[in-house]
Parts: sequence; C-alpha cells; structure tokens
Amino acid sequence: MSNKIDIGEEKPAKNYGSMATLAQMCATIAQSFLLVGLGMELTMSTIVIQDLYNNPKSDFSLTTSQMSWYGSVLFIFHPTGSFLSGFLQDKFGRKRCMIVANIPSIFGWIMLYFTHSAFSLYASTIMMGLSIGFSEAPILSYVGEITEPRLRGMMASLTSAAGMIGMFLIYLLGYFFEWRIVALLSTLCPITCIFLILLIPESPIWLIANGKYEKAKEALCWLRGWVDPEMVNIEHLELIQYNQMSGVRNGENNIKKSLFSKIAQHKDPSVYKPLGLVMVIFFISYVVCLLPCKPYFTQIMNEVGLSAEQSLLLVFFAILQIFGCIVLSLSINHMGKRFLTLASVFINSILLISFGLYIIATNNNYIKSIPWFPIMVLSGISLFGTSINTLPWMLISEIFPNKSRGVAAGTCAALSYLLMFILTKSYLTIQIWLTLEYTMLLFGGIGFFGLVYIYLYLPETENKTLLEIEEHFK
Repeated sequence: MSNKIDIGEEKPAKNYGSMATLAQMCATIAQSFLLVGLGMELTMSTIVIQDLYNNPKSDFSLTTSQMSWYGSVLFIFHPTGSFLSGFLQDKFGRKRCMIVANIPSIFGWIMLYFTHSAFSLYASTIMMGLSIGFSEAPILSYVGEITEPRLRGMMASLTSAAGMIGMFLIYLLGYFFEWRIVALLSTLCPITCIFLILLIPESPIWLIANGKYEKAKEALCWLRGWVDPEMVNIEHLELIQYNQMSGVRNGENNIKKSLFSKIAQHKDPSVYKPLGLVMVIFFISYVVCLLPCKPYFTQIMNEVGLSAEQSLLLVFFAILQIFGCIVLSLSINHMGKRFLTLASVFINSILLISFGLYIIATNNNYIKSIPWFPIMVLSGISLFGTSINTLPWMLISEIFPNKSRGVAAGTCAALSYLLMFILTKSYLTIQIWLTLEYTMLLFGGIGFFGLVYIYLYLPETENKTLLEIEEHFK
C-alpha cells in the first residue's frame, strides 16, 4: 500500500522569502480572474432558470426540456475549447491563450443581456462554454509551472477560490438585480482579466521549452520577488535540466509536433495513468458536491420546503464555499491533499445519505418537516465539498509530464466537462425515475465507493517537485 501513495523522499525546498510569495500570489490572482468568470458563467443558469422556468409573466419562459438543455448545453462546448487549448498553448504560450479566452466570454454576456428566446439563450451560453474551455489548459498549466513546491498547493486552492467567488458574485448580484442587469455587469470581469494578464510574465517552463532562456530568467526574476538574475541562476538551470529530461530541447519536442503525434502522447503511462486517476476523482467530486444539480438548485429547495428566501440562501451557500477555500488554502500545506480529500468525501457522503433519509422520513410522516435540517445539510455540502471539488484541478496542474502537460491538461479539462454535461443533462431524468430522496442515497453510495478508490490510488503530491511527481507516475 505504501508504495502506491509515496512519491520519493522529502527534499528541502528553496525559499525565496515573502516577496516571492507576494509575486506568485499576484500572478495567480491575475490569471484567477478567468476562474472568477468561470464561476459566474457556471452559476448564471441558476438565476436565469429561477426567473424564466414556467413563468408566464416574463417576455419568454422555459419549459422543462428547455431548462434541461440550457442548464447543460454549456458543458458540451467546454470540451471543444479545452481540447484545442491544450495544443494552442504549446504553440502560442499560456499567457496569450488566457488573454484570447476572455473574448468569447465578453460576447456571451452581451448576447445574454439582449436575449429574448430560448435559442439566443443557448447561443450566449455556447459562447461562454467556448471561453471557459479555451482557458482551462493554460490556467492549469500556468499555476503549476510558476509556483514553488511549497506554494503550489496553496496557489492552486486560490484559483479554486476564484471560481467560488464568481459563484458568490452571481448569487449576490442576482439578489439585488434582475438577471439581464447581472449579465451586463458581468462583462466587467473578462475585461478586467485581460488588463491584469498583460501585467504578468509568461510561464518560465514554456519559455525554456521554446528556447527563450533569457526571457525565462526574466520571468523567474519577476516570479521570485522581482530579484536580480543571480538569485535565480540555480533554479533556471534546474528548469533547463528538467525540460531536457522531459524530452524538450531548444523548443523542439522529440515527438513530432503534429496533431496525431500529440494525441499519441496519451499512450505514455505517465500520461494515461494520472489521466485515469483524475477523471475518476472528477466523477466522485461532481456527485458528492451536487454539481449536476446546480442549475436546478431552486427546484430542489422547493421540494424540501425551502421556498422562502432562496436567493439569500444561495448567497449563504456561496459564502460557505469561499470560506472552505480559505481554510483549504491555509491547511493544505500542513495536512496534505490526500487527507483533506478523504475527509471531505467521507463527510459529504454522510450528509447526502442523511439528506435522503430525511426526505423519506418526512414524505412518509415518520417525522415532521424540520426546515433547518436541509439548510444544515446543504451548508455542510457547500463547506466540506471544497477539498474534493478542488483536488482534480490541483492535480491537473502538477501530475502530467512537462512534454505532455499542455495537451494532457486540455484533454483532462475537456473530458471533465463532457462528464459534467452527461451528469447535468441526465440529472432530471434520474430524479424523476428515483425521486429526490433515492437520488441523494445513490450519490452518497457513490461517495463511499469513491472513498475506497481515493484511499487506494491517490498519492500525496503536496510539497513534491514536478520531477518527483512525474517519476512516480512513470
């Protein structure tokens, strides 16, 4: 068992000091505005559906079928953008791809503001899906490549907190404004993101892979606290050596740079093993965090007697998610990804089963309805689900080998959103077949099977170098 979960011996990490932490935090926050936008785009369907679903007072309304498509169509076009970004970021760099990713997002929000039919509603969310998908691979690669091992877990959790902040902003704006005004205000996020990304450096590893050694050193100087070049000489040489060991020299990959050659990289055990691991964890995290239910969350609350102040409750749940991300950022370096993930899956599985049993008990008049209980359960899922929801995105940024990181990260993100589409589109059908209570019991059971899988196969990657992690999966 132990040889499955250990990655090398602990090695002392270089510590450039507080200014390096500040610099890496600035770069992470700048690119995290993409994830703020992602959280906003993923959540917008909830408040739109809340207002348009079977609403005769609106200028147009959504049927159950249209609601199902609108809540899930976003995830169909994520994989297209994610898969393409995995190839394009290797050619044009992480920074350029992150800038371009904001453009369809701006058009998507503007289209949503002017929409007056279900068709134009679909078109706006398709634009958002392409934007999110195109940004996934460069975001995931960038964070893992710019940060020191001691900070990688914390910075990766900060990017996840950005997504939670985006969800919170949409719920908060939805509490005060009509959804069209929310869409118009949301255009400020991608515009701000473009300006901030222009200020941060390109990934040093990508620059080295393309033979731009001096620019890589300049980027390192910026990221290690705006220091003199002499301070980063050793790390610069280590990155060059790491790049050579990974199969990239002077900007020429040893594998031919054709589409089919890049796809062939997935046959490498150092790629398909972590890819399989991450995809299973994605499935577990989506289920135990109730992510497929997000567009229909207000309908779930109606069914358990929480019809009053739904907008305020959505804001409260979003605040809990942000708080969970903060706790994760502060504790991950000491407790590790593995322990936090196991703990969160266990707690959420218990909460889901308790939720299902509560609904069965109230529907059969075994107990009276207790409004605070479903609030407590949904609050706990929002709070404790942060670790398992964040983990696969952290892993993508660090577990793939350098020569395949771009295409593997893009593939992983693409498959994750395809999985999310399948789960979201099928959720209403599953709930109709099983009813809400047995759907929750099913999700809780999946959580316990996931707990066993994670215990057996998830290694601890916290405080490990990228080379140590790569060697483990080889």
